[in-house]
Amino acid sequence: MSLLFRYIFQRHARLLLLIMCLGLGLYLLTEIVERVDIFIDNGAGMGLVLKYFACRLPGIVAQILPAVFLLATVVVLCLMGHSRELTALHAGGISFARVAAILVMCGAFWGAMQFACSQFVGVQGDRYATQIWQEQVRKRDMSKKSIEDVWFMDNGWTVSLESLRADGRGTGFTAFHVKEGSASEVDVVVRAPSVQASAEGWEVRDAVRISPESFQREEKERLMLPIRQDHELFFTTTSTSLQQLPLWQLGDVIRQLGDAGSNVEGLRTVWHGKIAYAASLMVMALLGAAIVSWNSNIYIAVAVSMAGTFLLYALTMFGESLGQMGSLPPVMAAWGPDMLLLAVALSRLYFVSVRR
Repeated sequence: MSLLFRYIFQRHARLLLLIMCLGLGLYLLTEIVERVDIFIDNGAGMGLVLKYFACRLPGIVAQILPAVFLLATVVVLCLMGHSRELTALHAGGISFARVAAILVMCGAFWGAMQFACSQFVGVQGDRYATQIWQEQVRKRDMSKKSIEDVWFMDNGWTVSLESLRADGRGTGFTAFHVKEGSASEVDVVVRAPSVQASAEGWEVRDAVRISPESFQREEKERLMLPIRQDHELFFTTTSTSLQQLPLWQLGDVIRQLGDAGSNVEGLRTVWHGKIAYAASLMVMALLGAAIVSWNSNIYIAVAVSMAGTFLLYALTMFGESLGQMGSLPPVMAAWGPDMLLLAVALSRLYFVSVRR
């Protein structure tokens, strides 16, 4: 790791964190103003309010990080230009392209942070925040929310439930296991009055296990079945809820719905979009370098970078809409905005390198 890389990375990180704090402050202030009446009316204490917004924080960071990264990139380059550091680097044989390449590596690092916030910490945080909002603020017992007549297939099992609650408890459980290598030959039937879903499997109680081939019948007080179906997916039936799933769960849903014959082009677009949004930070690094190479006035550069951020968000939403309608292939709809801004940035940087 070179001295120049450490210098740029540290300076860029300090500015990024400062701008991030300002952005989070504005975002949270807006949220608090919108929800303060509800918190007060429901008697929510300060600790609960802080807990709610702490859970929301990773998701907010993931959402605004591309814009913050671009602003930090532009400000760093403008300050280095005004202090003649870029001129000194050029005189020492270090090109502007090398500086831009270092910023791209910074973008890769912060892109990984954005992906972790959005797909790991952010997803769990949003779930906890929703639970706090519904159960502790709105005083609704979401664990008792239930759906009737549930059917699904998982790991060779065809499962039927009379009812399933949000906490994973079900009633009227019946499951048929199809023999491996066969399309319809059932080798095990399990019936139970109740079941509890968990990450380790589905545990049935007071179950009856029947083997049709041998006509054997066994009674089991407790029986763990290798069913990995996430029961929470049954309570995210809207397209918006499915889009909020982490990348790997969304991939499983796409596969299951695709096997069932459903149109999953919109969800495929969202799946690619989650990766493309994290990768956009590397594009923002080149876009910031291109903006400063055009005009190093910090006020103009910041204004143009904000316009570039708005353009990225607008193109992302437009591409996602076209992908969900089937007007564009999912890959093109998700990666199109990044590719367009990347082409603009590289064209400008190539023109600058040729001119110099």
